[in-house]
Amino acid sequence: MRDFLLYGIFALEAARDVSVNKIALLELFRTPLAINAGILGAFLVPFVPQTRVRDALTCLSVFCLIVFAGLIFTFLVILACCLVFALSRLLSRWAQRRGEKTLPLVTAWLFVNALYAPVFFVILPPFRGQMSWGEVALFWGPAFLVFKSIHYIHAACKGHIDPHEPPAFRHYILYMIHFASFRFGPFQKFRQFDDEVETCKQRLTWENRLQGLFRIGLAIAKYLVIFHWINRKFFYPHGYFGPFAEGLFENASTADPGHLWLMLYLFMFRLILFISALSDGVIGMNLLMGIRVPENSNWPLISRDILEFWRRWHVQAMAFFRDEVFFPIGGLRNRIRGYFCVFAYSGFWHFPSVAAVILFPLIQVVTFEGTIAWIQFWKRHERANDQWHVMRSKLYLHRTYLSQGLGILIVFHIMALSVLLLHDHKYGGTTMLPRMFGF
Repeated sequence: MRDFLLYGIFALEAARDVSVNKIALLELFRTPLAINAGILGAFLVPFVPQTRVRDALTCLSVFCLIVFAGLIFTFLVILACCLVFALSRLLSRWAQRRGEKTLPLVTAWLFVNALYAPVFFVILPPFRGQMSWGEVALFWGPAFLVFKSIHYIHAACKGHIDPHEPPAFRHYILYMIHFASFRFGPFQKFRQFDDEVETCKQRLTWENRLQGLFRIGLAIAKYLVIFHWINRKFFYPHGYFGPFAEGLFENASTADPGHLWLMLYLFMFRLILFISALSDGVIGMNLLMGIRVPENSNWPLISRDILEFWRRWHVQAMAFFRDEVFFPIGGLRNRIRGYFCVFAYSGFWHFPSVAAVILFPLIQVVTFEGTIAWIQFWKRHERANDQWHVMRSKLYLHRTYLSQGLGILIVFHIMALSVLLLHDHKYGGTTMLPRMFGF
């Protein structure tokens, strides 16, 4: 009972002892389901007056946090939210007095990420031996709290939000801990989410309910593919457990190269399907409450170049990076520096390692610039209609299924190798990559 109160329902012995198809419940929930207890809001909202919906969802979110993550985690989350809110009030005043927001925003970035960085190395006592580095940060909710915190402070410094208004905290705290979207987003701007909650009962129609249920069904179907086909058939038999499959990287130096390539392909496919399933589930759950959440995945597997991939993959996270990193750094005027900072922070957001913070952004910048140069090269020759353009057409490499298929194949491999740098937290790909190429 003590562990349950302190660390949540998964700290109970039953989570380790009870199994489904010989897989412990704790292991199943380490790669979270496409839906969560936030769906209870769909049964709560219809019976609560519109003026009380915000308070009801806040209470539900706190209750779900305590049940599923425990009192310690819930207390620390709410404490961090209170600190960020207090900081938004201080920095917004500072920005007004200075007449510009650069220094207040730098302060906000340093403060928020100083709170976030230690979370990567937290291993909760009941899960010792099963939990890996980065799991609490990326799979328990802090990652998206960082996005929301920085966005809220930025909006307050720009004057788009007034954190000094009497009901400001009441609106802010639900934005931060709304349980249906807490653990995996997608990121949504404060004003958009706040307006949705303010008028959610207007959208409690049967059409929206059916659409919400359809998205939840789609999410569950994708999750079943992840569990019943990918995990049970390929990952679990080899001892690759957990969301990061750390056993794969631990044993990479002695594994067969063909096996490593197969597992990398499956790891990448599983990751894409996982984000897509979570997006469907969150959109569906919120739609049952009358809250519209933006799309977060748009078939990244069919991307024909790296620019298109990042327009389709983690759409709302990339919107955050664009507005909060790329444009403030200088936008297209300092394109290379902007790209590097975006992917360096993206790497840090996933895990603060050398591979994630330096190698990953370098690969992305080189790929971005190479893709832009390649597109511009062929556009020049297409306008000139010269022999280069004619040759490309004769080889069926100009707007054909062959050219599109090659593009999709190249992008998938680049991103699979990049994902290896992000999610091999201990070795940063240094053991697996050489072995994959026979070294």
